[in-house]
Amino acid sequence: MIMTAAWCILAAFAAADQPFLETALIFDPEQDDRGHVHASCIVACPNGDLRVVWYENGPALPPPYFDKEKDKSADVRIAGSRKPAGADAWESPFVMVDTFGVSDNNPCMVVDNEDRLWLFHAILLGVPESSWGSALLQYRIASDYARPGPPRWDRESALVVHLAEFEDPAEAEHADPQLRKGLNLMRGWLKDPFKRRLGWMPRAHPLIQADGALLLPLANENFTIAAMAFTRDAGETWTFSRAVPGLGLEQPSVVEFPDGAMTAFFRNDRPQKRIVRSDSTDGGVTWGPVTPTELPHPNAGIEAIVLRSGALAMIYNDSEEERDRLAVSISEDRGQTWRWTRHIENAPGKRFDYPSLVQTPDGALHATYSLNTKTIKYARFNEAWVREGE
Repeated sequence: MIMTAAWCILAAFAAADQPFLETALIFDPEQDDRGHVHASCIVACPNGDLRVVWYENGPALPPPYFDKEKDKSADVRIAGSRKPAGADAWESPFVMVDTFGVSDNNPCMVVDNEDRLWLFHAILLGVPESSWGSALLQYRIASDYARPGPPRWDRESALVVHLAEFEDPAEAEHADPQLRKGLNLMRGWLKDPFKRRLGWMPRAHPLIQADGALLLPLANENFTIAAMAFTRDAGETWTFSRAVPGLGLEQPSVVEFPDGAMTAFFRNDRPQKRIVRSDSTDGGVTWGPVTPTELPHPNAGIEAIVLRSGALAMIYNDSEEERDRLAVSISEDRGQTWRWTRHIENAPGKRFDYPSLVQTPDGALHATYSLNTKTIKYARFNEAWVREGE
């Protein structure tokens, strides 16, 4: 019996090393039309469940709430689904957050070291023409989420960003020259406290740092700059990094390596068609120069994670123009080079957006992403599948 059990364990590990890719829809848009469905984020829960959130159009509202830009319309809400541990299918979608009269947007989640589930998102306060710049950050925390349906939220609050370069003229004078030059061009906006404190948007996963702090990567839609928010006391107080030295930066995805070094990768709104990066050696408080990676980029959502093997993985649209391919690349030198790339999707004429990526203790990788902005697609694969190549 001992030998049999040992062989079973070895067989399970051997099976885990075999390359695999499985995909499925979270829900069928032909049977369940949920409008504009976008910007998902997936997390692995301590009990083995998977949870995913996204934003979608809810029940139609009359004017003046409706807007032709579906992701800014006031009927937009945060929805989600759950895949129980061991289950083959996802639950029917349910509403996570729905604030009347405004668009609930760009959700992301993380589970902290106390097994609390955090949900961050933005609500858009302004008129449609400037609504991204009117984003007000919100967060919710839940301890009770190991059950069907939405979590039971313990706490919810707004998060107002107070960036040093915006709040203190002396700090602004010491800002990176490139950043200072760009901000000088928007000097009139800097006098407006609403533009400084609103417009901060989340997107990629928050990071639980080695010391237990929660780091939330953010970018500001009014000034196209990025910064990090930190809490070490479950959201009672927040501190903020210095701005990353550059403009045109969106939707940072942050990783921490075993030696404490950190890298932020950015959706790039610059003319160069490459994902860009910045590095930190002081826990994310200050950031180095922004430099391009070798990865092609059509100004779309990305996410990077450090794998259990120690390698770095990036999920992204590997094209300079379209979002009709979705790739995963692996680097063994912290993103200096990317030796292996494989496509989860490659279908001209279709659209794959805003991927989210996590790894579970069994080594499996789990990704979600928008499919034609009509549903969320789920993929399960492993590092061996990526390294196998095409």
